[in-house]
Amino acid sequence: MVMTVQTETKPADTAKNIDSRYFFALGALVFCVYAPSLVNLFEQWWNSPEYGHGLFMPFVVGYMIYRKLPFLAKEPLQSSVFGIFMLLAALSLLLAATLADIESIKHYSFCIALSGLILLYGGFRFLKIALTPLLLLFLVIPLPYLLISSLTAGLQLVSSELGTGLIRFFGIPVFLEGNIIDMGTYKLQVVEACSGLRYLYPLLSISLLVAYFLKTPLWFKAFIVLSTIPVTIFMNSLRIAITGVLVNQYGNEVAEGFLHDFEGWVVFLAAFVCLMAEVWLFKAIFIRKGSLHDLFDFSSTESSEKSVVSQLSLRSCLSAIALTFFIGGSALYLAFNSELRVPERSLFAEFPMRIDGRNVVLDSFGQDVLDILKPDDYFIGSYHNKVDNPVGLYMVYYAQQKDGSALHSPKVCIPGGGWVVEDERIEAFNLNGGDLEVNRVVIRKGELTQLVYYWIDQMGVSYTNEYLARASLIKNAVMQNRSDGSLVRVNIVVSDQDFLAADIQLQNFIRGMSGSIGHFLPQ
Repeated sequence: MVMTVQTETKPADTAKNIDSRYFFALGALVFCVYAPSLVNLFEQWWNSPEYGHGLFMPFVVGYMIYRKLPFLAKEPLQSSVFGIFMLLAALSLLLAATLADIESIKHYSFCIALSGLILLYGGFRFLKIALTPLLLLFLVIPLPYLLISSLTAGLQLVSSELGTGLIRFFGIPVFLEGNIIDMGTYKLQVVEACSGLRYLYPLLSISLLVAYFLKTPLWFKAFIVLSTIPVTIFMNSLRIAITGVLVNQYGNEVAEGFLHDFEGWVVFLAAFVCLMAEVWLFKAIFIRKGSLHDLFDFSSTESSEKSVVSQLSLRSCLSAIALTFFIGGSALYLAFNSELRVPERSLFAEFPMRIDGRNVVLDSFGQDVLDILKPDDYFIGSYHNKVDNPVGLYMVYYAQQKDGSALHSPKVCIPGGGWVVEDERIEAFNLNGGDLEVNRVVIRKGELTQLVYYWIDQMGVSYTNEYLARASLIKNAVMQNRSDGSLVRVNIVVSDQDFLAADIQLQNFIRGMSGSIGHFLPQ
């Protein structure tokens, strides 16, 4: 008699294996879609002093998730359908950012896509565990240019003021004008590289890592992270003060070269020591037993022989793959085959030389300023008559606004030039039958007071808010395939505090040039 043995199959396990393969295929597809953006991000990490630590962060994040795997192995993970919606949002944002050519938004979209993948694979339980590693990745993504310039300008001013105060503490007379510290024989310029961002970004990531591994209450972890801001500002101001003292003692050459860079590394290490001193003080006050090492947890506290298994829906995986193919493929196509349309316009070199009875005296920028502004076209000059104060006019045009090549806000430039903003508001006045809204700013430097009007023009629409103007670029790119824009600024010296007369002169001047400006600022 022949006996047959029937092997029992486990369809559930087979389904899980198939689902896992589909999921990893989805993950590989997402990384392929974001490959151009990730290459750009890697280049920024490689070339940027502020974000160079980003090169190590993927390895740190991988270790952080790896040490949490035993906790995930307690029970099978439950997939969440919200992952598909998050992936849809991320890919849609990538498509819009590709059209507008805004790299920072592409990078943020990648973080959202990773969150969607985590939700799709392990649900909110897995996302909760991966939240801190995702935040670390988020922190090493370069901020949008408008935020960077505003943050840099603010840190420059604060560091300059504190640095000047510390120099005076050593008995050295100095004079501060904007970001320039005048020491008589030498002027220290607190440029963008000296704003403190090179310390703040890596210190913020380090403090988050320290807080992650600390076995302390949540309030102290939050304190460690937030304290990096005042620590960075103070240590950077101290660095500026030390440079000033060394210049006063040994000459100008110590402000540049190796000694300047070496001093920066020393100050950064000192800032890190300050963070560790905070941890030591916490232990000395609240936990008297054990060593400082006992406050940190660098290894997993549980072990398990179970594997991390996710109960994925095959339909969810296939839907996400189809979604990624469709939207991600469109983004890749646009990235390699689409160019934004640049409208025809007249060059500023042809702008009227006489407006409102005033004749122009042209000016120009040096190459150092042009390297910062990166304009496609610009106009700067002052219009004079024999009676009134001259009216200054500055216009800049960008054919495509990208990260690093976009409109620079006067809110950043004015304080950096040593001007104090005394009043700022939105002003509306009649122009060609309608109202034009402008930013009206009163600025002062010593005895000199000026009135400034400025606004942003994009496709014939005027904006007084830089962030709204920047956000509109995505809509313009999608609807019109354009991202061009212009900034217009007019200013006049205020005599005898007669602001009414100054307002009237600026408004009349703008009315005088409104008839021809449309040829230079495309609608």
